[in-house]
Amino acid sequence: MSIPTDKTIQAGAAIGNGSVLLAETLDYAQKHGHDITFVSGYAPKQLPHDPWRVLPYEGWFVVSVALFEKYALRCVLSREGQVRLYGPGGKPDHRMQIPEAGVFGDAAVGLGYVNRLRAIGSTLMVCGQSRQVYRLEWNGDDPGQGSWADMAGPMRQQPMTEPPDEADEAAFDAWLDANDAIDLVDINGPDESDVYAVGDETWHWNGFEWRQIALPSDEPLAAIKVISPRDVVLVGHNGTLLRGNAVEGFRDLSFVDDNQNFTGVEWFENRLYLASNTGLFIYDDASRRIQPYRTTLKPELQDTHQLEVRDGVLWSFGFKDLAHFDGKVWTRVHHPDNPPIR
Repeated sequence: MSIPTDKTIQAGAAIGNGSVLLAETLDYAQKHGHDITFVSGYAPKQLPHDPWRVLPYEGWFVVSVALFEKYALRCVLSREGQVRLYGPGGKPDHRMQIPEAGVFGDAAVGLGYVNRLRAIGSTLMVCGQSRQVYRLEWNGDDPGQGSWADMAGPMRQQPMTEPPDEADEAAFDAWLDANDAIDLVDINGPDESDVYAVGDETWHWNGFEWRQIALPSDEPLAAIKVISPRDVVLVGHNGTLLRGNAVEGFRDLSFVDDNQNFTGVEWFENRLYLASNTGLFIYDDASRRIQPYRTTLKPELQDTHQLEVRDGVLWSFGFKDLAHFDGKVWTRVHHPDNPPIR
């Protein structure tokens, strides 16, 4: 019996020139309790006849992919703190381990998984459970020769107790609940001295210390968009949409009837686009309301999880539906391992 090839897109990054990088899981393996992840590249302009490339990541559960644009490096992060940085064509190629991060890896000390990697200013930063934050320290010449350093300091929680066996999901979930780890799921900022980390709590780094931010909503947050140093957007559960900055404060732009969970946010052609569990939305400045957004796709966009703009194109990364928008026309990208969306 052949194994079904269906995959779920867990994370995506726009690389430029119409190309994207995807972190994917194999549905069949997930259904049977196995973690198998792949990193796929889609490059229709460079490879017009066969635009897909797929690489399995054995021993990794990839949770985040990103572009370090300054050095044209593709960045891959596993939840255990494994990092791969590689250039076009696979060179250079560096694999690294974030010290202390993860749960079951050799480096883990009980802090929990990491969740997100982003290029901020001239370096890379990672956030995760137990208020973990790491920064790539390097000499500005070769990021692959750098090392990952704890950036959280006293903000970081103490290590958790020894975890139960990974195969016992119920015991593992109970262990996480008992240890009450504060989860940071996204990190972003205008530069290295002005950084936000969000999740169960919201923190800001001013270049010297972390400070927890008091917000007009206590809902968990999921994503950050930096439009400018003074214009930062935070989105999350129950339709939460906050806009402002750490110095002047944030204002709440959501309403009581906005109950969708926003998981991604982008600024494209002077409009805020919001990805959610119930579809794509926009924030309309004129009405000051969050409104459902309809694309030109047929059928309509099926799901959207993350959003990213690169080279004047808005990309929507859904769990199954991959599409992009040039400001006039939406285009759906068929995934060769999944049934066509019709």
